[in-house]
Amino acid sequence: MSHLVNAYRRSSRRADGLTLHRIRLALAGSLLGICALSGAHAETLTTWDVWNYPAQDTLMKQTVTQFEQQNPGLRLDRSVHASADTRIPLKLSLTSGEGPQVAQVNQGGGDMGALVHEKLLYSLDDYAKIYHWEQRFSASILKRNRWSDHNDFGEGHLYGVASLGEMVGLYYNKKLLDRAGIAVPENMDEFEAALSKLQQQGIAPMMMGLLDSNGGPHLLMMLWQDQIDSKDRKPLDDLIYGKGGTFHDEKLLKAATLMKTWADKGYFFPGYQGIGNDDAATLFQNGQAAFFISGTWYMGQLQENKDIHFADLPPFPGVTSPLMVGGTDLPFSITSTAKTRQQRDIAAKFINYLVSDQMAEAWLKAGFLPASADKNAKLPADNPLLAEIYRVWIKVSDYDGLGHYIDWATPTMINALQEHVQLLLAGKESPQQLTDQLDENYRQYIKTLKH
Repeated sequence: MSHLVNAYRRSSRRADGLTLHRIRLALAGSLLGICALSGAHAETLTTWDVWNYPAQDTLMKQTVTQFEQQNPGLRLDRSVHASADTRIPLKLSLTSGEGPQVAQVNQGGGDMGALVHEKLLYSLDDYAKIYHWEQRFSASILKRNRWSDHNDFGEGHLYGVASLGEMVGLYYNKKLLDRAGIAVPENMDEFEAALSKLQQQGIAPMMMGLLDSNGGPHLLMMLWQDQIDSKDRKPLDDLIYGKGGTFHDEKLLKAATLMKTWADKGYFFPGYQGIGNDDAATLFQNGQAAFFISGTWYMGQLQENKDIHFADLPPFPGVTSPLMVGGTDLPFSITSTAKTRQQRDIAAKFINYLVSDQMAEAWLKAGFLPASADKNAKLPADNPLLAEIYRVWIKVSDYDGLGHYIDWATPTMINALQEHVQLLLAGKESPQQLTDQLDENYRQYIKTLKH
């Protein structure tokens, strides 16, 4: 990944590079007060996170202990919260002046954007330079946590950095493909041919859960963004970040048409309309279909079946670096309750520790996907599925190809997606009508931004 390797690429001017590196380290030490905190100047840093799964909680407890040991005189007062607490409860806590100095903040205008607008978060721009976050993370990842002085989403100052990543990709059952005599498809034409051949052999081609979740919308998003090369991503970025644009897009229309075609041909698992996505994942885990387009949040479950593998969705003709739907966990921010420079410096140092390469390897070992893309990370030998996922993450990060959950476009877009994808696959709405409805939802929202 050019973002990651170029920052310290060696050249013939090695001595100058080393001198500059030493100067930066000295500046960082001076600016951040990285020296150990003495007992006379003991500091307590209050932190909020939402990592309440047992494996996450265990790792965070270890992390807190390690960081305190590395910073004598510091005490981290960590509390674990439900995701809902990162919204109104966090805002109320910060407004009262009693909230945490470091917190995971939900992304989007109603949450991070509102906190920025009310000056309840500090810009991380200076710390991003010192810790080289802009070299360690792709631009599309950091863009999700940027807000301008005019409260424009996706540009301006950086207000958060995330530790974990996620993406939607193609799970496949290699045993079923081998049984059908099908190689892992490398392009969309091969993928469609595989779907047809699987059906002819009596093997359910694709698992799908449409009832109560995002299975249908995620498939639509993937088929749309798989047609968009990363170098041509700006129109989609503008659409998602409220800059304008339209859902009357020929690639979205093609995606919706393809979904309807696959449904009509019977490529989805029988009865998919009445199956939730969690149940679909369990059925796929048990070998009931050859393919499953879904998120990396299922990898812990799906790794139990050693026949299941992960890949990026095969690209459409003419697309060399397709976007891949994904995002990050909630980013960590420094809040307004960090009143002193010393508090903010140690808060930034803690955030940097949470997103470090060392922490990334710890997350991999624990079975989670880190947001950073360290090509030299030690991949877990006992978790080959996660290793495959991480290699795809590195590949996509390398060309800045992490796309979007398109429901971010408006506060009500997720409801519109769920409703109209169901109508589409039930034959009650055409692909054109679906794009019309999504565009109308977007246009109504954009009007509210202009008042």
